[in-house]
Amino acid sequence: MENVKHIILRNVKIIDSFSKYNNQKKDVLIVNGIIEKIDKKITIKDPFFEVKSKNLHISPGWLDLHARMGEPGLEHRETIQTGLNAASKGGFTATVLMPSTNPPIETKADINFLFKKASNHIVDIIPTGCITKNCNQEEITEMYDMYLNGAKAFTDDKKTIQNSMLMNTALEYVKNFDGLIMSTCLDTNINKLGQINEGIMSTKMGLAPSPALAEELMVLRDLNLLKYSNSKLHISTISTNKSVKHIQKAKKEKLNISTDVAAHQLILTDELLKGFNTHLKVMPPIRDENNRKGLIDGILNGTIDAVSSDHTPIDIDNKRCEFEKAKFGMIGLETVFPIINTLLKDKLDLSKIIDLISTNPRKIIGTKIPTIQEQEEANITLFNPTEKWIYTKNEICSISKNTPFINSEFYGKSLGIINNGKILITN
Repeated sequence: MENVKHIILRNVKIIDSFSKYNNQKKDVLIVNGIIEKIDKKITIKDPFFEVKSKNLHISPGWLDLHARMGEPGLEHRETIQTGLNAASKGGFTATVLMPSTNPPIETKADINFLFKKASNHIVDIIPTGCITKNCNQEEITEMYDMYLNGAKAFTDDKKTIQNSMLMNTALEYVKNFDGLIMSTCLDTNINKLGQINEGIMSTKMGLAPSPALAEELMVLRDLNLLKYSNSKLHISTISTNKSVKHIQKAKKEKLNISTDVAAHQLILTDELLKGFNTHLKVMPPIRDENNRKGLIDGILNGTIDAVSSDHTPIDIDNKRCEFEKAKFGMIGLETVFPIINTLLKDKLDLSKIIDLISTNPRKIIGTKIPTIQEQEEANITLFNPTEKWIYTKNEICSISKNTPFINSEFYGKSLGIINNGKILITN
């Protein structure tokens, strides 16, 4: 990681929906973290750090909406530093941290702890706080206090609030300061002990099913509560075709709703589980091909606003065990762009692909949207959308290695990031 005064990016293709230079090849001069000049050919006499590479593209810095760093309490899975290193390797200049640590993030002191641990890193953190104390779903936290100290949203993460009155109270509460509630939808009564998607594979494998209905009922409930409260809601990591349709309908009704999907849901199906690979055990579960196609359609028609990593580091002891005993989750910060670019490069304009991991997540979480224009702060991701490469275990920056994508071939790779006056070339 370099902290240099002058940086020149040579002959880069700019991908930025909000920039007048969108889809143009230019030199970009950055001085003390500010984009000083954008031109066809830039020459300067001062010493400079030069970046040039085959088919080099740049875009506004990417932001991930769902990452778990483990710290505090679960540092054996991931620390804030190793998690942010993984984020930088994946091309992210910012990441939203889930509050499901041990203890959970539920006070202003907890928020300040996170900022202190992440200070001076090239990747920004965006903390979230718990909706309920200790995520026990009994008593609302001091969300406003956390908001004043930098929390941008509130969620009990994977613990869906089952009590409808409590969820409505949370939605009403954040209206007072334009806060955002994030919800992962799962009816735990219907999802009793669910291990994988309910379908042919759950029957063949003799594993407890997790019905799509368990998600869809909660999506409908939360949308109705949103309409009732006239608040703002983000539904996280949806996984079914019907969830997409319910949210699409809500958007047509002008509800203040947004949603995202985890990148792995777009490329994996439950048929891959026949080998009992615990790295494929996630929640919501990997669904069937019909639901996978429905999620891609949701991206193409604009219902799904963003794609996230749903980064969930799990230590080896909790993955190298019987499937039923394995913990849910996979890491994902380093594979978000490769997955969606490989899948969508022939279906969606590159600027729209970038919007899914840059502009749109920033709109959702309510942070400033960077743009590649002169006199703007340099918050930039460098990447090559056509590079063909293989993801290897040696490249993983996370402490945990729980991913099914090792040795997978992808098209499109992050090459580095520029943020906070620093540059980091990762490839």
